[in-house]
Amino acid sequence: MDVMKVDIDEAEAAIKAAADQQGREKDETLYKAAVAAARTLLVIFGIEPTKDREIFAAFKQHLIDPGWVAPETQEILDRAVDWRMGDRDSIGDSESQIASLAVRIKELFLSLDAALKFQVEPVVKPKDSEKSQAEIRPVDLRGVACPLNFVKAKLELEKIDVGDVLEVALDAGDPVRNVPESFVRQGQNVLEIKERGDHFTVKVRREK
Repeated sequence: MDVMKVDIDEAEAAIKAAADQQGREKDETLYKAAVAAARTLLVIFGIEPTKDREIFAAFKQHLIDPGWVAPETQEILDRAVDWRMGDRDSIGDSESQIASLAVRIKELFLSLDAALKFQVEPVVKPKDSEKSQAEIRPVDLRGVACPLNFVKAKLELEKIDVGDVLEVALDAGDPVRNVPESFVRQGQNVLEIKERGDHFTVKVRREK
């Protein structure tokens, strides 16, 4: 959470500074704001890209395509890349859009729950066709202690196709806290965590 807060603060500070700048200096500051905003939430998907193009590509995959930010954001990022590559004279005309992006990123950050899932609605509802066709593979790991339960759950996840869902039955306490967190760190998508009386079920969509 501290890492994400640093990026948010960097984006906000850059946007504030850009308001009093002009020319190349303003473009540099706005570009830094766009990169910081795009990088902020990627850590919750288990990825930490270092190159700007990788940051923007991962942002598109995990935040633009699923509808968490407006589709128009892609055009803003494309303009930023074009400017950095020398194919565009300025990105000063994107100042308000970059500022709006930072606001949305902060809103998403503040909505994160204990499972690192957003608690606000997407800007655009993603298509549900793939979800409805996803196969769900159940596995019962009650009585299996940490970290062996995650090892077994990971092996089961590797048996299903990308896009399909593993539903893991886990004991309360450390198992239901640690297993979902471990999946998130590895870039998998924890869809839900539900209490089922004396145990929990965790649904994980295989992302890679």
